[in-house]
Amino acid sequence: MKQIEAFVDSVYQNARGNKKEIKELKAEMRSHLLEAVHELKKEGISEQEAVQLAIERFGGEQELRSEISQLYHKQKLFAKGVLFAALIALIVAIFSFQFLYQRDDLNSNDFPHRINEKIIDSLKDHESITEEVKKEVESIVQSNKRVHKIEIYNTKGLEGDELFNYLEDSKPIYSYSEEVNTPKWLWAGYNRGGNGMGNWFVYTSAFGYYVISYLILVLGIALYWALFTIWAIVYAFHTTRKVSILWTLIFLFFNIIGFAGFLLTNKKFRNFNVFNSSP
Repeated sequence: MKQIEAFVDSVYQNARGNKKEIKELKAEMRSHLLEAVHELKKEGISEQEAVQLAIERFGGEQELRSEISQLYHKQKLFAKGVLFAALIALIVAIFSFQFLYQRDDLNSNDFPHRINEKIIDSLKDHESITEEVKKEVESIVQSNKRVHKIEIYNTKGLEGDELFNYLEDSKPIYSYSEEVNTPKWLWAGYNRGGNGMGNWFVYTSAFGYYVISYLILVLGIALYWALFTIWAIVYAFHTTRKVSILWTLIFLFFNIIGFAGFLLTNKKFRNFNVFNSSP
């Protein structure tokens, strides 16, 4: 029936998206309309009137065009949103990890050692811990919110392995510590740096972000992985109209590599555009 064919073609005239999907949707609409015409003709209505009535009941041409356009627009926005969210999660996680890790790395290689050298400099002319040095240690810990603990060892006459065995097995002759008030959800850790000179060896433990930095990286990658997998499944479904369990597992376990494999095995991959595709 030419009138039905013309109506269906006009509805999908400006529809953008996967050609195979649009063809299937047109066939489905055509089938519904023909079935409606058949039922109306059974009631004694002429074919021309039945066609016109079936089209009117199905919905106006302009209304259908608007609904289809909105449907494709929403699908496109959803696909873009999922993909961009995945990429943003990955980028934020990598940059946050790099910032916190480098900050901790610089601090662990500098901050504790500067404190150690300052204390050793105060001790170098003494054979024992003086009250003056104790007050200085307490002042350092109290005035630096990142400093958790300072330990002082007398290592007179010790060198090499003997020195390190002593530091590992012995207790410091003096130590001072204060709890660093950090939220438990930060999963904070401590960087411990040691310096020795002459008769003295000093360890300083300072607050660090290294645990939270790794946690942010792992969570960011996990979120990216999940969102990209969802996007790949949606794209594959609207490209082939079906997604096998095998491809779902490939996307899940191999992520972007699995998706590249899907494109290479899909005949339409040359026309693929991740930002303008219509899932």
